[in-house]
Amino acid sequence: QGAILHRQWLFHPRDFPEASMAGTVSMDYPVQLGIAYLFLAGYLFRTLFVSFKLPAAVGVIFSGFAFSQFFQSDVLAARDILQTLAFFLVLLTAGLEIRLYDLKPYFFLMAFFPATCELLSIATYAHVALRFTRIESLVLGVVLV
Repeated sequence: QGAILHRQWLFHPRDFPEASMAGTVSMDYPVQLGIAYLFLAGYLFRTLFVSFKLPAAVGVIFSGFAFSQFFQSDVLAARDILQTLAFFLVLLTAGLEIRLYDLKPYFFLMAFFPATCELLSIATYAHVALRFTRIESLVLGVVLV
């Protein structure tokens, strides 16, 4: 069986004598169902935030924060991987919200010119000081920029 999502509900201890801790009762359900709930809540918060003309990514982050209280330790053990994935998805969502006609021409110059200068300076250093070939130094410049 896969990992189990853990959720605790607060009740009076006399109602549930099998409770492991005073005042709590555990409910276990599959991780896949918990992640499906997380995606559904993320979509609903995203839709809510967009309807109020707020950034959709903030709604997704808020839903992730709200659901972080319900995850079992098995899911939290993979937190670094999930956090990297979430960061990538937030950046992807924010990038897809940018409209090309909103960008002014000088934004391209302000992004393209410094990156090109950095690439050429790395390639020149690699060719002169490290004795790389021109192709190898340009590849190094592209990879590092």
